Order: sequence, then C-alpha cells, then structure tokens
Amino acid sequence: MLGIKGLKKEISELNSEIKSMSSSIIKLSNDISKNMNNMSTELHETNLALRESMELTSNTIKEMSINFTKTLNEAMKNMAEMKIQMNIKDNILKSFGIDNLFSDILKKKKNLSGKHLSLSKID
Repeated sequence: MLGIKGLKKEISELNSEIKSMSSSIIKLSNDISKNMNNMSTELHETNLALRESMELTSNTIKEMSINFTKTLNEAMKNMAEMKIQMNIKDNILKSFGIDNLFSDILKKKKNLSGKHLSLSKID
C-alpha cells in the first residue's frame, strides 16, 4: 500500500496531467472558435456575393423583358401601319378600277417566263 507521501505524489501527478489536458482542451476550443468565426465570415461574404449576383440577374431579366415588350410593341405597330398602308393602296387601286391590272401583269410575266423556259428547252 501507498503511504501518505505516495498518495500525495499520485494526486500531484494526476493534477499535473489534468492541468496539461485542460490547457490542451482550452487551446483546441479556441482553435475551433477561431475556425468557426472564419467560416462564418466566409459564409457571410458568400451570401453577399450571391445576393448581389441574384439582384443583377433579376435586373437584367427585367430590363430584357422591358426591351422585348417595347420591341414587340413597335413591331406590332409597324405591322399595323403596313397593313393600313396596304389597305389604302388596295382601296386607291380599286377606286381607279386598276386593282386587277397588277395581278394580270404578274400572271402574264409568269406565263411569259414559262414560255421562255419552254422555248429554251426546244432549242
């Protein structure tokens, strides 16, 4: 059996080991805390970058939509104006009675070009 001196020595060695382990645990805890703070900072910066990117994407899509709508409206307006101009031309041609004249000329040109092709085949 151990005496009081041996017991004191054992207790003293245990106390030293506990202090050593305690300082290692404190150091480990501080390292973990520091790494968690670094990770938190990185996540915060990543979130800010993602938010900025999403806002930029959203604004770009809105701008593209506005531009597309404007372009489509202009195209539809131009088409409507073109149709009105065509209707006016048709009405003028009809009022002069020459509305069929142009279609007859086009038909004659087609017939003439067809005859020309057939003549060249014979030669």
